Amino acid sequence: MKVFRLEGSSMLPLFRPGQAVAVGPGRPRPGDCAVYTYGGRNLLHRVAEVSRGGAVFVDDAGRLEPHYVAWAEVRGTVLDGGPLAGGLPGRCYSSLRRALYAVNPFN
Repeated sequence: MKVFRLEGSSMLPLFRPGQAVAVGPGRPRPGDCAVYTYGGRNLLHRVAEVSRGGAVFVDDAGRLEPHYVAWAEVRGTVLDGGPLAGGLPGRCYSSLRRALYAVNPFN
């Protein structure tokens, strides 16, 4: 298990800037929140899809275009994000947040 300190607001209100999250090994599933490395930074977003070579990540705010990340760059799955940080509840929550952001980007 590793602990990462978060930057940015793309996963508000579920995760806040400066919050520390525990991340465990293993490949995340759709709906899970996970940490990955991009441009030398560790980022936390939600997995939308998985494939043999990696995963497609999205943010909960709807500001970030879905993007592919190879498994070699995925650091692990968030362990302490609560029930909305993974699985079916996470997928539902993320879809709702993205839809709300599309209608009102100031929510």
